[in-house]
Amino acid sequence: MKTKILMLGMILSVLSISCTKDDNSQVDTPISATDITANAKIDDVSDDVLQVVESQSNEVASAGRMSSPSENALGSGTIEITTDKTGNTWTRTINFGTSYTLYNGNIVSGKIIVSFTYDGLNSNTRTINYKFENFYHNNRHIEGNRTVVKTTLSNGHPQATIDLNMTVTTPEGGVFTRIGTRVREFTSGYGDTILLNNEFSITGNWTTTLPSGIIHTTTITSAVIVKMNCPHIVSGIVKFVRTKSTAVLDYGNGDCDEKATMTIDGVARNITLGK
Repeated sequence: MKTKILMLGMILSVLSISCTKDDNSQVDTPISATDITANAKIDDVSDDVLQVVESQSNEVASAGRMSSPSENALGSGTIEITTDKTGNTWTRTINFGTSYTLYNGNIVSGKIIVSFTYDGLNSNTRTINYKFENFYHNNRHIEGNRTVVKTTLSNGHPQATIDLNMTVTTPEGGVFTRIGTRVREFTSGYGDTILLNNEFSITGNWTTTLPSGIIHTTTITSAVIVKMNCPHIVSGIVKFVRTKSTAVLDYGNGDCDEKATMTIDGVARNITLGK
């Protein structure tokens, strides 16, 4: 009996050591350039979707009625937009069809369904809920339900706080999930209906689970600047932290290009983000 107990103890010890090694090898994997660029592409998804959601809710709210949708405000091509009203609750479905090119060149398909309660033009706060239906952004499948709380700051700038809860599946089958918060201040272009002159300053933090199961945290340490006439973030600094590994992504000085500087564990290199 003692021999059996001893053998069982040895087996459990070996299994425990093996599992610990496997877990550590996963947790200790350094952050890679692939991880960083994948996160940047998810950021592009977040910004594009939020712009669509805000523009559609603003159209209804500014008119306070069943307004005619402005398809051309979103990009080039034909889309189907329907609006339903039940009491003070408005629901707008934006159907991009099989392929639609947004204002910045990114390509989407499927539907985004937006709903919110309209409390009148003088309301300073609005909560918007939206979800996806077979929605794709640059061939990435986007899923999840999200909430946006809109307010107006003392400087007059509109601000949106986004509750992130999103799953992104790449064409290769890799699944990324993101949970956290992004805060977007509307800094320029909010006084007119021209989408391409809109600019935003974004802060926030979130966690991302990679296809490997590894989780890292992300914090915007210097506000990210988004211009709606550019398909990529133009400036700002984002920090990524994983056990025993840290990375920093610097989007540059404001130029509209695919270039960024990535520093992983103290080693810097230039990268191309791409779509």
